Amino acid sequence: MSDRPDQPVSPQPDPWARPSGPGEPGAPSWAGPWSEQPNQPEAPPDPRRPPYGEQGWRDGRGNGWGPGLDQEQRQSDRSGWEATTPPPAPPGGQRPGKPGRQPLPPAPAAPRVLWLELALVLVLAFAPGALSLLVLAVGNNAQTNGSEQLVPAIVSGLFSAFLSWSPVLLIAYLVIRSGEGMRGIGLGRFDPRNDGMVGLGLWVASFVLVLILAWIFSPLGQRDVDFLPPELPLWFRWVDALVIAGTAGITEEVVVRGYAQTRLEQLKARTPVILLLPTALWGVLHLYQGASAALTIFCLGMLYAWYFYRTRRLWPIIIAHGLFDLTQLVLLLAGTSR
Repeated sequence: MSDRPDQPVSPQPDPWARPSGPGEPGAPSWAGPWSEQPNQPEAPPDPRRPPYGEQGWRDGRGNGWGPGLDQEQRQSDRSGWEATTPPPAPPGGQRPGKPGRQPLPPAPAAPRVLWLELALVLVLAFAPGALSLLVLAVGNNAQTNGSEQLVPAIVSGLFSAFLSWSPVLLIAYLVIRSGEGMRGIGLGRFDPRNDGMVGLGLWVASFVLVLILAWIFSPLGQRDVDFLPPELPLWFRWVDALVIAGTAGITEEVVVRGYAQTRLEQLKARTPVILLLPTALWGVLHLYQGASAALTIFCLGMLYAWYFYRTRRLWPIIIAHGLFDLTQLVLLLAGTSR
C-alpha cells in the first residue's frame, strides 16, 4: 500500500453531452440534436393563418400538426387568403335561384337496342296520326260535320285517349326497367317556383310566337278543323277541351321532347338531329290543319325542343303546351257558344 494521500479524480467528458455555451451548464448525456434547444426564441405566429382549433396543433414555428392539415379549411379573410375549393353545390348540382341543366343519364343499353326502342315508341305514337292523314287524303279531305251523337263521341274520345297514352305507358316501363326513372327524361320533382313560373313564361312566349308565325305563313292556307262540334252538349265540350289539352300537353311532350331527345342524345347524335328530327315528325302530323298550321307548330316545337335541350326540364314545357292548347280551345268554345 502506498502512503501517498488520495488525489481527486478528474471527471471524464460525456461523449453525448451537448457543448455548453458561455455560462450554460453541461447538458445531460441523453440530450441530442433532436432535443429542445433552450433559450430558443419562439417565432411569432403568422397573423394570416387561422387561429388554433381551425387548422390543428401548432409548434413554436407556427406549423400546423394534426387532422386540421388534412381538412385544408382555409377561409377568405382580409389578409388575402382565399378558399381552395368552391362552396358545395346544393343537391341536384344546381346553384340557388339558378336551375341548371339536369344531368343526362348514361345509355342504359347498347345503341342497337336503343334505336329499336326509339323506333317502337315513335311508331306507336305517330302511327294513329299518320293513319288519320291517309284517311283524310283518300276521303278527298272530307271533314266531320259535327253531327255525331254523345255516346259515339264519348267512345271516340276514350279510344283517342288510349292511343295517345299507350306510348307514354311504354316509355314509363322502359325507363323504370332501365333504372333511369321518369327523372331521366326530365320529369323530376315539380318545383312550383321554377317549373311553374317558367311554364307560364313559355306559354306567353308561345302565344306571341304563334300569332307572328300564323300571320307570316297565312298565304300557305289553313284548314278549319272542328275539334269541338257545336251539336254536342256544352258540358261535354268543356270536358273534352280539358281532356284534349291535358292529354296533348303531357303525351306529346313526353314522347317528342322527353324520350326522343334524351335517347338521341344518349346515342351521340348531333345537336341539329336531336332538335329537328322529333320536332319535324311532330309538325308533319299536324298537316291535317294545313301547311300554315303545320309550319307554325313546327316552329313552336323548335322553341320547346331548344328549351329542353338547354335545361332537360320537361315540366315547364308540359305546362306551356297544355295551357296553349286549352286557351285555343276556350277561344273556340267562346266563339261557337254565341
